[in-house]
Amino acid sequence: MALLILGMGLCSFLPRYLPLVLLADREMPATVKSLLGYTPPAVLAALVVPAMLTPEGHGLQLNLSNPYLIGGAATFVAGLISKRFLLVSAIGIAAFYLSRWLLG
Repeated sequence: MALLILGMGLCSFLPRYLPLVLLADREMPATVKSLLGYTPPAVLAALVVPAMLTPEGHGLQLNLSNPYLIGGAATFVAGLISKRFLLVSAIGIAAFYLSRWLLG
């Protein structure tokens, strides 16, 4: 059992650590640095959008009776207007719960 845990730890640790060690003395090209800046929003979108569009796990719900879609749209619009994270988050949460309350 301990050998299995150790092996799993190595399989998780090495792919993260080896690029740091092997590429530590190299300078990344500006294009790569620029593209890496898009990684966090892309990962967040990949996690959030499917849950927002299919909240019950099957079939798209692209209608106004989907509070997840309303909250996501409100968050997106608020994010375009304001760059304040807490304000945008509060608007999205408020829109979600208000639409959920109004829709029953």
